[in-house]
Amino acid sequence: MTAEDVRELLRQRVEAEGSANAWARLNRVSHAYVLDTMARRRAPGPAILHALGIEKDEATYRFKEAAHG
Repeated sequence: MTAEDVRELLRQRVEAEGSANAWARLNRVSHAYVLDTMARRRAPGPAILHALGIEKDEATYRFKEAAHG
């Protein structure tokens, strides 16, 4: 699932609730945070992911091949 998939799910849930303000109140998050996420000004963060029932996989790190021999 991509960030855009999460935003689309958020849009659907907001629409079902009637407004971003109503959805935000129901899920105890800032309506500005919801609007910023939907407008792509912010990434979907932990509070929105939790409210949607989604968890983000942890980032993984690995060594790159050495650039210098």
